[in-house]
Amino acid sequence: MFGKHTCQNCCPNEMKYFPKIVALPGPVVPVPSPDRSVLAYGSLRGDTLGPLSPDPTPVTFQVVGALSNVTVSPSGNELVVQNDGVYQITISINAQATAAPDPDQPFFTVSITVNGQPIFLNGIAVFNVVNRSSSAYVVQATLAAGDLVGASAASDSFVASYANRSLTIVQLSG
Repeated sequence: MFGKHTCQNCCPNEMKYFPKIVALPGPVVPVPSPDRSVLAYGSLRGDTLGPLSPDPTPVTFQVVGALSNVTVSPSGNELVVQNDGVYQITISINAQATAAPDPDQPFFTVSITVNGQPIFLNGIAVFNVVNRSSSAYVVQATLAAGDLVGASAASDSFVASYANRSLTIVQLSG
């Protein structure tokens, strides 16, 4: 009863080894699944110091990241969507770290832009970045094919500037 168990005792028709693998001739073509692929995405990055002025000025980028169904504008500072849909847009930006921070903690404002205008005109998409800090802002918005997505920044402080930053968009639905 508690003796040595062998498969031949309880399962005489079962094999003691793994089943034989049979190779089929020719390549195996995968069966297409329903369309669950990523619809679109794109990113831009920058790491040089960016100048700020009292008027909103486009945030500059030097590096183009991965792109799919998204292109880059001629200025290199905006992503151009190719399809209508709902997109998630993220801007991440760092303030320049100064050796002697201003006691008033100067800050600058950043806004995600579509076609050069703040994405939400009532200002809810404007956020502040305080000296020696970083910040990220994420919004979802309906965009049309050809829309240019970027960011702008402004500051009244003559010592504030921005450094590392990235802009990404991901299409959530068509």
